[in-house]
Amino acid sequence: MHTEYDVVNSSGTKVGESTLNLTQPGFNLFAAHGNWTLQGTSRKGDGDYTANQGTLNYGGPQRQKDDEITLRYLFPTRAISPYVLVGYGKTHLETEYNQSAGGPGWTCTGAGNLNMTRTTEYKGPLFGGGAIVPFSEKLGMRADLRLHWYKGNSSQSGSIKTGSCADSSGSGLGYDFVVTGYWNIVGGLNAQLGAKTTWLNAGSDVPQWFKIGVFGMLGYTVQF
Repeated sequence: MHTEYDVVNSSGTKVGESTLNLTQPGFNLFAAHGNWTLQGTSRKGDGDYTANQGTLNYGGPQRQKDDEITLRYLFPTRAISPYVLVGYGKTHLETEYNQSAGGPGWTCTGAGNLNMTRTTEYKGPLFGGGAIVPFSEKLGMRADLRLHWYKGNSSQSGSIKTGSCADSSGSGLGYDFVVTGYWNIVGGLNAQLGAKTTWLNAGSDVPQWFKIGVFGMLGYTVQF
């Protein structure tokens, strides 16, 4: 996952730029009966976040864990098969902001320490829909949009917990948009390759993240 951002101040004015590179291995488990599919997903990984604001440069590792469970109902047809889904999702972020040597330090650390860590969590119900489009017996694609009603909270390291340094919480509407191509290789063996756009939003008081990435999966389906 590679995403570039504008760094903005409290008034929404651009004051710098930042970049995030993130890798997240994970797994999916699902069980299906008739037109119903229950699926659980878990991913955990880390990457590098870098930013600049004028002469100030900072960054560090970002660690992210995603957990999601969904229940899907499919309306099968010969051509395009639409579906609806509901579920629950949670994302946990831990980001380090380490200033380069000679920086002014972070106000919230009290002593102007160059290193600060922010922990943010987003969680809540989701609902959405999409469609499966087969091209042949072995090849096809699917696309879906998932809307998340997030409740979020955020806190940062440091001895000062007032004003802009105080812990924050809120709620808001985020989303995932996923486009995936699939290949039924042989028997139950299958592969997927896709792209995903995510907006983690829990209101203006909680840090918001917009992420774009690509993914690949190899799986096996067992029929009972």
